[in-house]
Amino acid sequence: MSPMVKLTDGTSCFVYDCVKVVYPLLGTTTGIIQKYFHKSCLKEVLAEVDILLDLAQFRQMVPDTTATHMDTDALILYHSSAVIAVRDILGFAEPPRIVVRWTPPNFSRMTLQETTSYLSPHPMKAKAAGKPVVMLPIILFSDDTSGNKSKKWHKFESWYMSLAGLPRHINARIENIHFLCCSDSVCPLDMSKPISEELVRLEQEGVVVYDALYKEMVLVIAPLMCIVCDNPRASELLNHLGSSAIKYCRICMCDKTENPDELSELRTMSLALQQIAEIEALRTEQEKIEMRKLYGVRETLNPLFSIHADLYRCLPIEVLHTLLLGICKYILKHVMSGLSARQKAEILARVKSFDISGFRTKMYGNVCQHYKSFVGRDFKGWSQMALFILGPYLDGGQTQVLLTFSKVFQIAYCEFFCVQLSEEWKGICCSFIDSVKTHMPLLLNKPKTHLILHLVDCMIDFGPSSAFSAERFESFNSRVRQYNVFGNRLAPSRDIAHRFSVVQHIRYICHGGNLSSGEKCGDALKMIFLSPVMQHIMCGIPMEDLQGTRAIYQPGTPRKKGQKIYLKDLPLTLAGKQKNTLEELQSNSHNYNVQLGEHALTDKVLEYRALICSERSLVNSGENIEFVTSYDQFMYGILLATFTTHNAAWCLVQGILPLVSLDNQPILNPYDCPLLELSNTIFCTPSCNIKRPAPLVHECTDTCIFQETMQARTVERENILCSKLVFQHDWSNPTYCCNVYCTR
Repeated sequence: MSPMVKLTDGTSCFVYDCVKVVYPLLGTTTGIIQKYFHKSCLKEVLAEVDILLDLAQFRQMVPDTTATHMDTDALILYHSSAVIAVRDILGFAEPPRIVVRWTPPNFSRMTLQETTSYLSPHPMKAKAAGKPVVMLPIILFSDDTSGNKSKKWHKFESWYMSLAGLPRHINARIENIHFLCCSDSVCPLDMSKPISEELVRLEQEGVVVYDALYKEMVLVIAPLMCIVCDNPRASELLNHLGSSAIKYCRICMCDKTENPDELSELRTMSLALQQIAEIEALRTEQEKIEMRKLYGVRETLNPLFSIHADLYRCLPIEVLHTLLLGICKYILKHVMSGLSARQKAEILARVKSFDISGFRTKMYGNVCQHYKSFVGRDFKGWSQMALFILGPYLDGGQTQVLLTFSKVFQIAYCEFFCVQLSEEWKGICCSFIDSVKTHMPLLLNKPKTHLILHLVDCMIDFGPSSAFSAERFESFNSRVRQYNVFGNRLAPSRDIAHRFSVVQHIRYICHGGNLSSGEKCGDALKMIFLSPVMQHIMCGIPMEDLQGTRAIYQPGTPRKKGQKIYLKDLPLTLAGKQKNTLEELQSNSHNYNVQLGEHALTDKVLEYRALICSERSLVNSGENIEFVTSYDQFMYGILLATFTTHNAAWCLVQGILPLVSLDNQPILNPYDCPLLELSNTIFCTPSCNIKRPAPLVHECTDTCIFQETMQARTVERENILCSKLVFQHDWSNPTYCCNVYCTR
């Protein structure tokens, strides 16, 4: 958070300023600002304030006080770190001459030196010289990528950055990632020297720029929040030896030969510099090699060590490379190696029949054959369904490992982080390590397995993993590759940087930025730049993300138009894609409760087979959804049909209700997922009430079976019949479970 905020009267109030505040039960009193912050649940800025009271106010708050002999101009430090809203700061107050601490039941007067230090202004206040201060924390990313589109590898080291203070849904956009530098001949540490020099200057001195929001010059301070990269690059940036070291963890001093399942002393910058000094003091190279392996550090010159931050706390655990491309891949390889050909065929059939409409990611390819070449997107989708697909083929130990891994995955991809749950989440991570130690001990020596123990601590420092995820930066690599492919390859580093610079200048001008002459671009140029094609070319935004403004992509819009029919003849898509009409459904023996509201069976309607839900994704008839009934009740259900009458769109949804015990607690399945049951109630609700696809899984029993079918395939230009295994769900079983391991 910035060391300064604007008060309601427009004045700039810094940390350590003496102000008048509104305090409960007292009214107006004096306070010293300690820091500013905000919480996700509140939309206003809060301040942590030391409350100072005069003797009369103190006696009002503490009637039985023994403070009788005290200087009249002294103020008593009554409440340290009280939290108040910035709107309750009324203005500046005269700093006290004497400050007395109150530690019940004693008083202690601050010395002159302590008082001067306590009341000294924030260092940025003098540097700002009356200008507002804007804090812009920076996230750096370092990675290597290929400069070719072909399979031939042409390695480019690159550095990108983004602003950490942006909202997460905006920060994830590829247009908010900024190119810094790249090279096919210089190592990343050498490239980091000018970057670290600029970071030191931005953090200590800042830069004065014009702010279009405040309409005045401001002082911008840009400290480093974190550096995002994969694990080998993180070790390189920390002078760590990596997995070859005895102490193979870059965050703590864990010894892989003794206690890989436990946390050890945390590494710090001061400890690393001390160890490097000890290595440099040794005389022979053999002694240095042994000491490097013992400490796990090398004495390479590192420009990043000049940054005024503990670099060992600035490189968090990256979920993509640690969890998905690491542990998930290890577990899948371990399980697949013990399966027969028949079991692999059954797993493939289960995957084909699994409902992934509630997933953000899709599954591609044959998981039994191609899992070794899966990318992060594939492992992310597999992590959400692995328990339900592999469950029947695992023994008790493997099931425990996969269950605890799924819970770790659920933590890693949570949307909100609550500090009060940190101990519980650390316990889940420890349970995963314990299950691996017992049932898959070969995975325990993997550095990525040990890093899971540090995951929650990284989330305490930086928030949910989406704040320091590498996935969006990995997508940006394609733009670097694109600019290199269309260059002359003589000076690729310069050419790529020049193209990014030109695009950045064009974006600034076309967004309405002021030129040095005070001129702005015209509306016609703005409209051209804001067109989807130009946004895709200039900013790299995917075309599917640019279509959201069109009318057919608005929430509640019906899609896949059918024909005009009577409502009683409206085709319904039931569970398992079974077809039926509304009239047939009401006349059968299942006693369906159809709540049509104002509609009648004889009404003429226009049928549709899909619609756009509230989160702007397509939902087809027969898919599981989350919706709100006409009585504002949130429920799960199956979208049976969509129709329109008199320019209004409506949906028929079959409700799915949670199963509860006698004490009204949800009933869970063996994978800790709440069970649900398909009801006979059909709701008629406006299409705008369809919120999103629901991650529901059919609770299979022995009646769900495999069947052999014949499928035509073309092999060497000849059509042949091949047997194919198909998994058939028994849709007479109305039990489902909610997949709590599905990411949002």
